[in-house]
Amino acid sequence: MYRVTTAIHAHFSHHVRGHSGPCISVHGHTWKFELTLEAEELDAQGFVLDFDVVHEALLVPTHRLLDHSFAIGEKTYSETRASLAELGRSLVASRQETLGSLGEVPFHLDGELGGARNDLPGGMKVAVFPFTPTSERLAEWFFEVAHHKLADQRVRVTSTRVYESLHPVTTFAEFVPD
Repeated sequence: MYRVTTAIHAHFSHHVRGHSGPCISVHGHTWKFELTLEAEELDAQGFVLDFDVVHEALLVPTHRLLDHSFAIGEKTYSETRASLAELGRSLVASRQETLGSLGEVPFHLDGELGGARNDLPGGMKVAVFPFTPTSERLAEWFFEVAHHKLADQRVRVTSTRVYESLHPVTTFAEFVPD
């Protein structure tokens, strides 16, 4: 059995709806999304799956969706969209004094990825998920997206990990199907 693992980092904030502790507040992390694939036989080029394929099909869209965004669930977003638009306009307007313009639209994902999408209320990048984006749920989401985009008769997604922090202590959630 051959196994390969690859990952990508993204900086983003999130809010955990209904959390009994501090995660009710908007807070950020430097996240790491990790994927492990396996195959019993290598392809004609000697790969489980070329890392360039994994990068373009999965890691780049994940980074575009999440990096420098505010990740929230659909329910929270529908309740706060107007407030976020007002906040976004105010934050983006601060560019006027430093740049003399409102600047560029932030890089973002066009379309959706596994049911998640970017919205730009007031010019602020928001990643909207059909669930509250905890590490555990993000790990399962990443697994499902990877399976849909990369798995075939030969290649299998074995697990995904979402690291919420790396320093000073590593904490992560892992998803492995039954």
